[in-house]
Amino acid sequence: MTSNLALTYARGLSIMIVIMKLPENVKAYFQRQGRIGAAKRKELLSPERRSEIARMAAKARWTKPVEKTTKKKEMK
Repeated sequence: MTSNLALTYARGLSIMIVIMKLPENVKAYFQRQGRIGAAKRKELLSPERRSEIARMAAKARWTKPVEKTTKKKEMK
């Protein structure tokens, strides 16, 4: 599994957990597993790579969304 595919899969699972209304003990289990995976990933990534990922995430959060043009705007 590539890293992008793995991240997409993980996001999909977290969304699925919210939608499925799972029992609290099952949610807690998934949260524990997620923490274990996050700790392992942190262990494997270099500080430079973690910094790069954080920069990309911040940029994605803080950039303004591209405004879609409509026919009305084009006509004016």
